[in-house]
Amino acid sequence: MQKFKVLRQHLGDRMYLQGDVREAVEADVAHLVAAGVLGAPENKAEAPPEAKARRSRKAADE
Repeated sequence: MQKFKVLRQHLGDRMYLQGDVREAVEADVAHLVAAGVLGAPENKAEAPPEAKARRSRKAADE
């Protein structure tokens, strides 16, 4: 199951208020995502990794 951010209040298996997080199977709530009631699924695995700081190489002349 994935987590979706509630963008508009609605009644599902319980009352969801704006800003809540709803956990559901994506296929079950696809119509709510399409209607703008729920935000796109939050999937931490798809988030791009943060860029790491690189160390500069020392010049060969030194």
